[in-house]
Amino acid sequence: MNCPLKRVETTDLLLEYSARRLDASRAAAVGHHAESCTECSAFLAAQTAVWDALDAWEPPPVSMDFNRRLWQRIDRTAELPWYRGLFSAMRAANWKPVFPMAAAVLVIAGGFLLDHRGGRTVAPNAATSGVSGVSIIEADQLDQTLDDIQLLRQLDSVAPGGSAKQM
Repeated sequence: MNCPLKRVETTDLLLEYSARRLDASRAAAVGHHAESCTECSAFLAAQTAVWDALDAWEPPPVSMDFNRRLWQRIDRTAELPWYRGLFSAMRAANWKPVFPMAAAVLVIAGGFLLDHRGGRTVAPNAATSGVSGVSIIEADQLDQTLDDIQLLRQLDSVAPGGSAKQM
């Protein structure tokens, strides 16, 4: 038998064994495996301790006026204005899972904004620099055109049965 702890499909097998819900043949196979596997025997011992603790636990007795106090509390809550319920739903404890997600969104948005600076391009002033240069927009267009030409050459070289020329 393969170790049930090592395979995802059989992880529940040990739980069912400790709860005594397996048929006799499977229970015998798991018991035999647990005798030789230290990890499984440790898991079964821990699970048995949990079951024993749950069996030994006695809940405290319910007081005689429990139902009366419960219904009074429900009635008091029903009498509150609607906005009190809204404020109690918006307590800080309910927002704790939102903070990490908001931080992640802010970091991503900040990175995007820093990477894409509004699309504004500043062309160098040819009169002040003394150089008749190329504007940033023209340089970007040239770069894109060269990338497209390189892509077309790659497609031509791998075309089936094509007469591709290598340059």
